[in-house]
Amino acid sequence: MIKYCSIVMLLVMTSCASVPENQRNKFNLSGRKGLYEKTKWSFLGRIAIIDKNNAVSANIVWEHESESDAIELAGLFGLGRTKIVLTERRVEVSAEGKVYVETGEVNDIISAKLGVKVPFESLKYWVLGVVDPAASYTQQDYGFDQHGWKIRYLQMQEYNKAELMPRKMKVERGSAKIKLIVNQWDI
Repeated sequence: MIKYCSIVMLLVMTSCASVPENQRNKFNLSGRKGLYEKTKWSFLGRIAIIDKNNAVSANIVWEHESESDAIELAGLFGLGRTKIVLTERRVEVSAEGKVYVETGEVNDIISAKLGVKVPFESLKYWVLGVVDPAASYTQQDYGFDQHGWKIRYLQMQEYNKAELMPRKMKVERGSAKIKLIVNQWDI
């Protein structure tokens, strides 16, 4: 089993490998304000969440609506499928035929479940390629810094010939890292 998990992690991490800097375009926040008005969007892709004690990797489908987020995570061949539905101060987790509901601070609940500290409230903005409007930030060449996190957009992709949306991104703070590859957007 350990050998199998190591192979899966190796495959996921190589699929999340960074794009060399000479192939990246500098990231620009200007012209992205319209994304704040989007009340419904979704994407599918792959995610890896790593810190010094834990590593979680999965296929991801994230569906955002104005009042809720539904995130479905699944391992290789759909194994270990988990659905997380988030509303204000409520987290519902469905896994292995069981449903768990907790109320409280969403960031704390998600971080405890994953075993890795995740800034979910800001991440739902960052995945769109915009800053969390509730906090200050510092613009960088390939992204920005916010809440002590480094958000870097390694590759962008065209959506509907009008928007540039994140394709590959990395979010880091100390030993915690989130790598995301978006295969398909629906906005």
